[in-house]
Amino acid sequence: MSISMNVKISGLQQLKAELAGFSDRRLRAATATAITRTAKHLASDWQKEIDTKIDRPTPMTKSAVRIEPARANKLSATVALKDVSRSGSLSQNDYLQQHELGGSRLVKKFERALIASGAMPQGYITVPGKGADRNGFGNVPRSTIIAVISQLGTDFSEGYQQTISKDATKRAKSQARHGKRYFVMPVNNGRVSPGVYMRGADRNMKMVFAFKRVVNYSRKLTLQDAAKESRVQAIAAQEFDRAISESMARMRSAK
Repeated sequence: MSISMNVKISGLQQLKAELAGFSDRRLRAATATAITRTAKHLASDWQKEIDTKIDRPTPMTKSAVRIEPARANKLSATVALKDVSRSGSLSQNDYLQQHELGGSRLVKKFERALIASGAMPQGYITVPGKGADRNGFGNVPRSTIIAVISQLGTDFSEGYQQTISKDATKRAKSQARHGKRYFVMPVNNGRVSPGVYMRGADRNMKMVFAFKRVVNYSRKLTLQDAAKESRVQAIAAQEFDRAISESMARMRSAK
């Protein structure tokens, strides 16, 4: 599901009748400008809400909102969450959707691979384990995920379509040669908590990812809230007046 909102201005023919000397082309150009500017206001509101309500937003999250501008031949603009993902991760639209709508978190590619291989049952997700390295945003670094996938390789290739660079593969093999190995402890193994573990050269085990049952999230965001409609319409009216005034000024200066 795409999280988005359209911006339009209606009643153009009636407005044109009130604007002496305005051609259809000029009116549509001014209207497109007003709609696009309104969409930019809305996009700014969305991004501010995301930055405020999401804990430690990553750079990807801080640039989660996109705009499809209006044109003279398309008098509507769209404000939406980006649908761009890095290898193995969810897109902004996917992972922010759970905060906009509530409900359970979507399953990542890495998790789908574990499920497809039988290592992790349906209804489970992964969370950082106690022994995992974390970046400044509290997430397991991508380099660790690549190392896990590189070492687990053939066992978990199904369901995880990713091309790992030669450099990343070399680093993973180097880690393995120096005694750093990743392995899975399945659910209901009867011994330790299920998850992905790392065994270092000292033979000690550290949990990198824990397997947890899917939980439901409460709603944090209100990007598509109907109450925003009145604000959008007020901004659209101001931007339309501004665009018309600018167009009229250009008409006068051209005479």
